[in-house]
Parts: sequence; structure tokens; C-alpha cells
Amino acid sequence: MTSVLRRAAAAIPAAAIVVTAVLLTPHGSRGVVVHGVEVGVVAAVLLVLVGRLRRSLHNAEPSPFEQALEGSGRRPPRRTAQLAQLEREVGMGLANAFDLHNRLRPTLRETAAGLLSGRHGIDLDAQPDAARAALGEDAWEIVRPDRPAPVDRAARGADPASIDRALAELEAL
Repeated sequence: MTSVLRRAAAAIPAAAIVVTAVLLTPHGSRGVVVHGVEVGVVAAVLLVLVGRLRRSLHNAEPSPFEQALEGSGRRPPRRTAQLAQLEREVGMGLANAFDLHNRLRPTLRETAAGLLSGRHGIDLDAQPDAARAALGEDAWEIVRPDRPAPVDRAARGADPASIDRALAELEAL
């Protein structure tokens, strides 16, 4: 309600100017000035009413389209926990031999075994020659069943290029 009072107070000087103009106008042309004032008042009232109508019709909740526009590009897509874990495993597998053998290798073995079995009917452990031929050298070197545990746990892990090639070989299955 205070905003209405502020607007009314702001209109007082304009009203005073209009009243002064009407009083100072010669008697014969006062009718034209009064009609002009009436038109101005009606226009101001209409503007206020249209503004209130617009605010009352405005939906407080944005539409799905507006939500999609607001959301696009502002937030990065959420990474799944599984993706974050796989990224950690790859990073650790690159860092040292222990993590390559004990963290990344089991994940890659599980992936290779599922792909070989599902797409080619090959058992990774029971048919190593067929698995090696289907996988490729880089992937086979990591997932082979007879791969020995590293002697030096802190030794350098896998080469990033060989990991890239191994992943490409798994994707090609």
C-alpha cells in the first residue's frame, strides 16, 4: 500500500500544474483543457490497470521451456559416481603399477570379459588365445589372466597412450 501512496504523492505536483493551467485558461477554452485532462487521467488509470493485470496474469512458476532455457549452459552436467570412480582408477593406474594392477585392471577385465562373452562368445579365462586375438595387444597386456603382480608397487603405472589404445580396442569389440 505504501507504493500506492508514494505514487499518489508523486502525482500531486502534476495535478497542481493541471489545475493551475485550467484556472489560468480563458473561460471559453476551458472545456478543451478539461477534456484533455480527462483523457490524460483515463490514460493513466488504464496504464495502472494494465500493469496490475499483467502482473496478476504472470505465472510465478516458469514454464518447462523457460526452465530449459535457464538451465542450458549454466550448470555442467552431473557426472555419475561410476564415471568419477573410473576416472580415479585410470588416474591411479597411470601413477603407479600397484594401482594399475589392483584397481584399474579388475575394472578393465570385467569390461573385457563381458564384451568378449556377449559379443563374441569368448571366455576371457578359458580361451586366452581367442581373447587375445579379439582384444588387441594393449588391452590384452592389461587384462590377461596370467599377468603377474608388480614387484615394485611404486613403479610407474601404464603409459597414457597404451591406456588410450587399450580403451579403443575395448570399444571396438
